[in-house]
Amino acid sequence: MIIFEAWEDDGGVTFSTPENISDFKQKGLLSGSAKFLHYIHAKDYEEAMALHHQKMGWEPYKPMKDK
Repeated sequence: MIIFEAWEDDGGVTFSTPENISDFKQKGLLSGSAKFLHYIHAKDYEEAMALHHQKMGWEPYKPMKDK
């Protein structure tokens, strides 16, 4: 299982692995005042996004189709 985190910052939501979130903060792409929303354990990104959309109360996640 992979862990993903959701963070809110300046009205937007960032969703990624904890390692990437840390990197975003170090690079200033996510501010120190960002608010942690939730974490998700999932087998892959697609499952994580589906669960994330559900937790956020958004419409079901629709993966981008390969061209």
